[in-house]
Amino acid sequence: MADNNYTCLNLEKDVASSLDNPLDPHRSTQLREKLVAEIQALEEQLSALQDSADAVDFSMQQTCREMIHSRQQLYLKLCR
Repeated sequence: MADNNYTCLNLEKDVASSLDNPLDPHRSTQLREKLVAEIQALEEQLSALQDSADAVDFSMQQTCREMIHSRQQLYLKLCR
C-alpha cells in the first residue's frame, strides 16, 4: 500500500495517544475493534488485488482505498 496511507498499527498508535474520555467506553471500544478488523480485512483484500496475476481492476483497488480511508477517519473521530 502507498506510504501516505496509515497502516492499522500506525492508526492504533495515533489513536492511543489522542484518546479522550468517551461517553460510553464499552460501546466505543467495540466499535473501534470492529473498525480495526474491517480495515485489516480491506487492506488484505487490496493487497490481494494488487498481487493478482489476473487483469488489474483499478476501480476495485480505488474502492478499497476509499473504504479504508473512510473507516480510518471514523475510527479517529471515535477516539476524540
